[in-house]
Amino acid sequence: MGLSTYPTLREIRETHAWKREYEMYLPLSRYVFRPAGFLLTWLAIRIGLTSEAVSWLSGFVALLGCLCLLCSQQQLLPIGIGLLVLFNLLDCVDGSIARTMKTANSYGRYLDSIMAWVDMGFWALMGIMAFRHPTLLVFPVPMGYSPIFWLAVGGLACYFFNLLSYIERTFDQYIRGELESIKSNRKTGPEDTPKDGETEKYSHKREKFIFLRRIISRINHNVRVRETHYFLLILAYYCKVIDLFLIFYLFYYFLHIILLVIIYSNRGRKLRKSY
Repeated sequence: MGLSTYPTLREIRETHAWKREYEMYLPLSRYVFRPAGFLLTWLAIRIGLTSEAVSWLSGFVALLGCLCLLCSQQQLLPIGIGLLVLFNLLDCVDGSIARTMKTANSYGRYLDSIMAWVDMGFWALMGIMAFRHPTLLVFPVPMGYSPIFWLAVGGLACYFFNLLSYIERTFDQYIRGELESIKSNRKTGPEDTPKDGETEKYSHKREKFIFLRRIISRINHNVRVRETHYFLLILAYYCKVIDLFLIFYLFYYFLHIILLVIIYSNRGRKLRKSY
């Protein structure tokens, strides 16, 4: 690519090839946000925007979106939701510019990370939105409690979201590396090998288990990503079920935390026994 030439859409897409496998089972990202992001990248490069400038812009757009969702005027809510969707698109664009123009750097990665600040408070924002707009709820006065109940639900969902991320980071930092190292060096022992008469049955059960685990993993991955959050927010807003949206994710994160603590603790004990 020459200094005086601009990258084509095809060249922009090709720089993203390394991430296609990751997004293969994320339909909203692969078929909606990413293609739109490529078009915005094409435009941003031609008007001279750098990846860092787009990162700052995405953070500003997210701030405006949050302010709209915090307002008591219901007519501002669609604008706020639209701005959050734009923020997610811009979050795709900054990385695409860096990869396409070969300008990736530590500062850009830092900006890209901190401009995702809206994720940390998204569920608290949903709680405030539910509190301010009872007409968007199925249960405006749940179980006889005042609408303040939804502030508590949003706060708890927000806390569980951040706690889940913290638990995963802690496991990656202290346990995952050693476990993978032991697993890669471990040879299959006699206890891991099925008996002659059970080979076919053992193989069939293992394949079925692996298939089921992959399906659950893909569903879970889709439920957790930001694109799904925004898509479901749009549906919840137009169907007036913001409270059901909140309650679903409150229990989802809570149960996910309990499950991960059990799984990670078991893996930690196995690691301790290997010392």
